[in-house]
Amino acid sequence: MAKKKNITLPPPPKSKYDFPNLNINIRELEKNQESISETFKKFADYFKENQIARNTFVHNLPKSTTISRQQAIRNINDSYQKEKLVLVLGAGVSLEFGVPSWGILLQNLMVHTIKEENNVSNVLSKLFNDIFAPNPLIAGRYLQDYFENNDSSFESMVRDVLYSTIDKDRDSELLSEIVKICVAPGKSPNLDSIVTYNFDDILEYKLEKTEMEIPYKSVFGIGIEIKNGELPIYHVHGYLPESEKLSDSNKITFGENNYHQQYSDIYSWNNIVQINKFRENTCVFIGSSLTDPNIRRLLDIALRQKGNKRKHHYIFKKKIDNKSLSEKLKKTLNTPEILNNKNNAGLDFDETIELLTDIYERFEENDSASFGVQTIWVNDWDEIPKILKKMRENVT
Repeated sequence: MAKKKNITLPPPPKSKYDFPNLNINIRELEKNQESISETFKKFADYFKENQIARNTFVHNLPKSTTISRQQAIRNINDSYQKEKLVLVLGAGVSLEFGVPSWGILLQNLMVHTIKEENNVSNVLSKLFNDIFAPNPLIAGRYLQDYFENNDSSFESMVRDVLYSTIDKDRDSELLSEIVKICVAPGKSPNLDSIVTYNFDDILEYKLEKTEMEIPYKSVFGIGIEIKNGELPIYHVHGYLPESEKLSDSNKITFGENNYHQQYSDIYSWNNIVQINKFRENTCVFIGSSLTDPNIRRLLDIALRQKGNKRKHHYIFKKKIDNKSLSEKLKKTLNTPEILNNKNNAGLDFDETIELLTDIYERFEENDSASFGVQTIWVNDWDEIPKILKKMRENVT
């Protein structure tokens, strides 16, 4: 019979801030990579042999801030009925139409900066992005400076790359539901507005294609007047319509220099629009991850201006896939023989996956909640249009 490890358990925690001390020596881990596996086994042993300590650890995690989906739908519909609902659209809304991801967009723009034969430029730009993984803001700054210094229109180049793979006629259950929510400008109930961080005109195209008349106004700069009965669509990061002539009003937020300008000019039209919408309305974030530093800053400002009243907005987030998490954990441990032997140190792999998932979800919920944004978890993105339909039809 294998000899049990001699593990010294700490005394019960004195407060909710005391976490178990597993005597893990970080320097030793740095010297010996095999110690990573030993540490994991020690972690599993600890929780198996001391269920109280495990329960204490779980109890000390940040508390879940989520509410039931039914309650979220009721709250959103209530704002919709009061005409205080704003849809905030991120890149995830346009991806299914073939809009390139941020990384692919940067890669395709980088091709034009490499003075080589075309297929060589394609290979080099992909290798550069894959190997060096440049910071998107810094890469954006470099690309803007490059095209401006070479007397090229940066916005025109981005537009060419943006629409090169787009299929606007593709069916989208999500965008179809968004269009249905937009059909009542001038009537009641009605959306307050749409705020989008996308450059493309896919939403406008879908609105034009519908058989119902939907008055709207795309707003992407100062001096654009919104008439009574028109639904405002605020392109706060810029707007690049596919076939219209571009002007100075079509400048886009792309690189580091744009973000610096937004930080310094709090009274810019796009900053004011976002702060007002975040402060005065209920916003539902769709296809957004809340990682943009300026959006986080503006949400903070709006939250402070309204007296730190939280749980006012909502965001859809996809639950972590346990299979994917399991594969990542196995790769991190890099010791398959441990995972295949449940008796080795009492390792309960499934329980560890469950614990890590719990930590991840609470981390995400609390981060969003710190900006006044409530998380609505979905198992798959296909659930979002069904939830929006229930909200629109006032069904819980």
